[in-house]
Amino acid sequence: MARRNDHSREEIQGMAIDVTRTLISSQGLEGVSARKIAQQIGYTVGTLYQNFDNIHELILHANAFSLTQLLRELEAAYRSEPRPRERVVRIAETYLRFGQQHEKQWSAIFRHTLPRDFQMPDWYQARIDALFAVIENAVRELAPRRQKQQIQLASRTLWSSVHGICMLNIGDKLYSDQIATPHTLLQSLIHNYLSAWTAEGSQA
Repeated sequence: MARRNDHSREEIQGMAIDVTRTLISSQGLEGVSARKIAQQIGYTVGTLYQNFDNIHELILHANAFSLTQLLRELEAAYRSEPRPRERVVRIAETYLRFGQQHEKQWSAIFRHTLPRDFQMPDWYQARIDALFAVIENAVRELAPRRQKQQIQLASRTLWSSVHGICMLNIGDKLYSDQIATPHTLLQSLIHNYLSAWTAEGSQA
């Protein structure tokens, strides 16, 4: 371990974020604490808070890595399927698989609760917006004449339902694959919702 004055501010921040990511992937969000992080990078908690405003900022940085990884996989799914409706299904299945393969990191993104007075950083919000842009682009191809707000509403409504299926599956709350697998549920949801939504648009 290098002496404390051997690390720059940027190096300390990088080490702390890496440790936070490791703690989340191995122990989940519950395993993250300022004391653990400081201990593992060889600094005091006081020094840690000289480099970060609070523990929430550290967790956001760690979660941002997971969001970036998820975005790459969703974009790859988007590019891999030329049929518009099947593309939405492919994106949803990729989202489900990411949650299954990286359960603790995926859960940390959505279970992390920020204080009411904490302002979401622009760099973090940009990653969230980029994720929604993938599904919005896919939905827009099914009804290119629909207004932007209609596409945004449909995308968020649909994805909230997809997210619910993923949460129930990862939490083992679907109870029985004999009735329907998560993939069957995703396909049923997406095909039925988009069929109704596109039909509604053609009548407008």
